[in-house]
Amino acid sequence: MDDPIPALYHRPMPRRLSWNWLAFIFGPIWYIARGLWVHATIMVGLYLLSGGILLPFVHIYCGLKANEDALEFRIQKDSFY
Repeated sequence: MDDPIPALYHRPMPRRLSWNWLAFIFGPIWYIARGLWVHATIMVGLYLLSGGILLPFVHIYCGLKANEDALEFRIQKDSFY
């Protein structure tokens, strides 16, 4: 018999960079809504310390990395380490 549990843990990882329109539009607010407080705090800090100059870059980062950051958060939340 094949054990289905290892198949759950050894799935291929999704693509690293993918576009998330909601995260791009809402930026750090999307991260706060997902519970990623540390990421959101760092992005808001960068935005405030730069005087608003880095706002487009923060939103581009959010759009590109949101799916990956959310996946890593879910994996860490379920981990015992």
